[in-house]
Amino acid sequence: MQNPSDMKTIVKILILVLFPLLGFSQQTSVRFTDKFGPFFSTYQQENDFAKRKAITYPFVREADVMWSKVTWELIDLREKMNLPLYYPNDTLHGRKSLIMAITEGIRNGQLFAFKPNFKNNAFEFDQNNIIIPDSLGDLDKNEVPIPNTNTFVQRWSLDEITQILIKEVWYFDRKTSQLNSEIIGICLIREYNKVMGPPTSSGFPTEKRMNYLFWIYYPDARDYLATIPVYNPNNNTELYSFDDLFVNRKFKANFVRESNVYNDRLITDYLSDRDAQLESERIKKEIFDYEQDLWEN
Repeated sequence: MQNPSDMKTIVKILILVLFPLLGFSQQTSVRFTDKFGPFFSTYQQENDFAKRKAITYPFVREADVMWSKVTWELIDLREKMNLPLYYPNDTLHGRKSLIMAITEGIRNGQLFAFKPNFKNNAFEFDQNNIIIPDSLGDLDKNEVPIPNTNTFVQRWSLDEITQILIKEVWYFDRKTSQLNSEIIGICLIREYNKVMGPPTSSGFPTEKRMNYLFWIYYPDARDYLATIPVYNPNNNTELYSFDDLFVNRKFKANFVRESNVYNDRLITDYLSDRDAQLESERIKKEIFDYEQDLWEN
């Protein structure tokens, strides 16, 4: 007959062995890989973008702004650094392109689009220029009458948006001794071949065009854009939002305009080619040199 003390020892050993296994099985009932498979609905994602909030800007008093400048920058979505803004072409793992996110937000009533008919496309916030969401697809519509048949209608598509224009303000906060920037608006630019007339033996006659579609007021769009993840080429786990991307300036852009005495004219209004690129670099250098010059003096 077995000693009772030996039985107690065996029970203790079994408890010590089985209890951790039981706890481990409970903790791994939902696997990390479930987010990629048929059990996606059971996967508890800790980094829930739907609950994300926009990054809070630092508090700044108007009296502490000792210098400011308004600029416009052009972002080419086909640049390597800007590809996370251009792709994916369709919703993928909860991600979508910036253009898709903006158009869906407008149609859902979460964003407001403004007509780009402001003087020199400078964009000033005006509620009278809000675009009705139902008419979004008819923006920049091209109707070509074809003899003895129906009218050919050419509408814009998402893949034609290859560039965006951002209007921003740069300012120096003397309280924190920092140079900061905040985006005011984002404008979508359509680059396409416009149909100029009825088809011929060689097809439709076309002409290369580049038009401004609409503006969005960025401060009102931040909370919405903060809920949409962006692909991180360095780490698939550490995703960030479109708001993170813009606030932290994780994009490549060129200055195309600055506030000036000449009606805020474009650089291309008075320079071209290499000279225009050098002027863009001059504006950039002037902004960043301002902060450095203060430290030197």
